[in-house]
Amino acid sequence: MWLPLNCKADHQQRSVRVAISDNQFKEFAYDEIEIIGTGEFSLFKGNASVPLVKVARNQSAKIKLVNGNFTITVIGGNKCLRNVRENITIKCPNGFLGVKNLQRHSKQALYRGNFEITKASNGKFFLVNVVALEDYLKSVVPNEMPIKFGIEALKAQAVVARNYAIAPRSKEFKEFDLYDSVASQVYFGTNTEHPSSNQAVKETEGIILLHGGNPILALYFSTSCGHTENYENTFTDPKTNAFPGTPLPYLTGKPDNPKIGNLRDEDTARKFFKSHPKFFDGESKYFRWQKEWDVQELKKILKASLVEQKASGLIDGFSFNPNDLGNIQRIDVKRRGVSGQIMELVIVTTAQKISVKKELVIRRVFKKDGAVLPSANCVFEHLTDQNGKLTKIIAHGGGFGHAVGMSQYGAGFMATRLNKSFDQILKWYYRNISIATIPVVLSADNPHRVVMQSFYVTKKAAALIIDNKFNIPTLQMTINGKKLNLKLVNPLPNSSTHKVDITQYVKSGKNTISFHVPGEARGGKSIKLYVEISKSE
Repeated sequence: MWLPLNCKADHQQRSVRVAISDNQFKEFAYDEIEIIGTGEFSLFKGNASVPLVKVARNQSAKIKLVNGNFTITVIGGNKCLRNVRENITIKCPNGFLGVKNLQRHSKQALYRGNFEITKASNGKFFLVNVVALEDYLKSVVPNEMPIKFGIEALKAQAVVARNYAIAPRSKEFKEFDLYDSVASQVYFGTNTEHPSSNQAVKETEGIILLHGGNPILALYFSTSCGHTENYENTFTDPKTNAFPGTPLPYLTGKPDNPKIGNLRDEDTARKFFKSHPKFFDGESKYFRWQKEWDVQELKKILKASLVEQKASGLIDGFSFNPNDLGNIQRIDVKRRGVSGQIMELVIVTTAQKISVKKELVIRRVFKKDGAVLPSANCVFEHLTDQNGKLTKIIAHGGGFGHAVGMSQYGAGFMATRLNKSFDQILKWYYRNISIATIPVVLSADNPHRVVMQSFYVTKKAAALIIDNKFNIPTLQMTINGKKLNLKLVNPLPNSSTHKVDITQYVKSGKNTISFHVPGEARGGKSIKLYVEISKSE
């Protein structure tokens, strides 16, 4: 029986919580901040419906934390509120919010959504932008990928950025989900949006990557050396900090050309990184690079950088007293990943043998001109004088970034030069994935009886995937106005999963689907479903 038309529905308008940092992207905890708006904005205690104060467009609100309580001063309005204990919500219904003098790309930064001023544990507070997921992506995509890479690459970027927003690798603070910088994804606000990237967000609305019915960790990076890397060879386990980490089956390394050879082998890696093959990422200035150190210069760098990286727990054999380093004799690579990325090396000196593991730690140890190495996909060359004394060390490398997942320059090449679609790009870089909507769980715990989603497809083909481990007999749903009553029988062999072809009900462009919570979904019973747009072979 269909639910009445006035039944409440959950439109699944997902939002994300982003910590806004300062102009240098170093500080995201404040003791004082001045809020501006492009229209009138209001400040509320927590989730209260009645505002504490309204601020006109030509005014601003200075917020300070004094002895654990907030003081709010309206600049230009001669109004001051003291001893506000609760966190503060700020809304600008007819405009954007910003922080006075906070700039992104030399422009005043402005943001969609609301602000929350949330107390931190260190006597300061966070500025959190609570913004709709799709609006968040409008700023992320053009700041993570050049517009010139083309619409299909931008669409691939939109999908992986959406994945990362809902399933980041780690979450350090309960007060927010993501940083606004490279620590998560680059998010600079509405002034950096672009029509092409907005189109990419629109034309992938609601679409993410799944593995086993769950959102994947969709890592991406700037430039590949010609071969991507396995997740476990690059990252530590987020819970135990063990290295190598735990493999993820959809994040496995892949060569641009299978004729590259075994890059774990030192001789093959040396030949590869000192060559300039024509691969997907060849237009990036980081496709091949070289860094050179005078031996005394490198010794000075290592004295500081080894101590700086002590907290990583991935450096062994060093006393962490810079005076104990000794003179550098050579750099020995002990272990490489499938892309030739260095997983472990040993710095041999006259006093010690220092083991350094993990690509990011290695990159941070071997700095040049204050910057970390572009990647750990490199080989070291040792130059000596006529007496055999080491004088210089040269790193010959390729790529920029951690090398796991989608290469952005590679995606751009595939889109503009190979005419690949966004789903073809995603299937190249991620293994055994489905391109699908965000999974929905229907149960009596859902506050609404109807759950609605919107999603965009470019190819008129789709299947509804239903995980029905509690054997709920029927499902009522509406696709683009067409009501369906599905009998959930004959699941896939040895599985509780049903697959229903809904291509005839789907249209190219934006689609709307609603699911009615089954009456049988009580007592802990639930049903999980999503729309699969494309499945990787």
